[in-house]
Amino acid sequence: MINRLKIPFFCVLSLLFFAWCGAKLFKYFTYHQPPIVTLKGIDDGGFYARQTPCELIANNDYKISTVNVTLDGTQLLSNKVKARQFNVPFSIDTTTLPDGQHTLEVYAVDSSYHSNNATTSYRFIVDNAPLRATFLDSDYTVDQGKTLHMKLQANKKLAHAEVKLFATTYSFYPGSPDSTLYECFIPVDAEERPFEQIITTDIEDPVKNKLSLHANVQVKAFEFKKQKGFNVNADKWAQEKESGIDSKVLKEAMQKWLQESPKHKLWNGPFEYPIEVQRMTTPFGEIRMTPERGRYMHKGIDLINHPKCVTWAAQHGKVIIKDRFVISGNTVVLDHGLGVFTLYAHLEDFADINVGETIKKGSPLGRVGKTGYASGYHLHWELLVNNVSVDPLEWLSKVY
Repeated sequence: MINRLKIPFFCVLSLLFFAWCGAKLFKYFTYHQPPIVTLKGIDDGGFYARQTPCELIANNDYKISTVNVTLDGTQLLSNKVKARQFNVPFSIDTTTLPDGQHTLEVYAVDSSYHSNNATTSYRFIVDNAPLRATFLDSDYTVDQGKTLHMKLQANKKLAHAEVKLFATTYSFYPGSPDSTLYECFIPVDAEERPFEQIITTDIEDPVKNKLSLHANVQVKAFEFKKQKGFNVNADKWAQEKESGIDSKVLKEAMQKWLQESPKHKLWNGPFEYPIEVQRMTTPFGEIRMTPERGRYMHKGIDLINHPKCVTWAAQHGKVIIKDRFVISGNTVVLDHGLGVFTLYAHLEDFADINVGETIKKGSPLGRVGKTGYASGYHLHWELLVNNVSVDPLEWLSKVY
């Protein structure tokens, strides 16, 4: 028989105790991770008003000794927490602070031999000013097929300002990055029925103050010209159907790009004619009747110079479409920001441009052609706002 070695229970406890102490001591001298303390209630770059509740939250591997909070260099809070996990609530009365930017710093130090520490800074904006805003005009009159351009002046930066018209919500955007003058571009479809109504713009600032503004909008009837139409050679039309992409694909692509349009202007100054114009053969909104397409409204303008002359970008913008479609033929579409697009159709060929490329006003896009549903050399030029075609001549005569 082999006798088992019997170890007294208190010796086992002693061994475990010294092992535990050794591990604790080892960790005390070797721990090097900085403490992580999360601040809830204040976000870097956020806007705040009135009383703002906050909370310090920690869940660390080593005990934190002290947490200090300073506001603009002045101590706001000092806690000897001595814990790995804790929640420390506090609040900031922003009414005692001037409006503008402030800096909150959270400093934490742990209880290890190295006194590991970390400082996190949060820059935030105090805004206790009441929200004020007004339309630059209280009455707006716009023709069918034109652009309703609304402006409002606010006393501060806005979180958002929106107006609903034609069952669509349109947003106001600052005219420049630091401006408090906001603009909204609302397209009026050429086939929209005339009406007069009061519309409401809902405004909210970053600290959730709200305001509603009202304006009267009248859409007036416009007498569009009528044309008997024209014929496209049957063989050419058949060839275009074979070589071009269905126009539904173009519409779907433009809808996709509309969601990604920059929320600021890419353009600067007035738009310009995309070719040296000899004459305009078809005005915007002309009502046509053709054998192939039946009755429809022409939602662009047709411009003529000599065949295969260069077509230029009417404004700074981003190339979002460059392809061949059944109706519009070789087509280029530029995004000018804020959902404003220009479309150049029936091109003979393309210039050396690529989708996704940002180009300047006057950059070559291609040459005037007669691809697609066209009976002769011309440039079909459209301007769309929120994917609704409007009269581009208005954008030549006004600086938006």
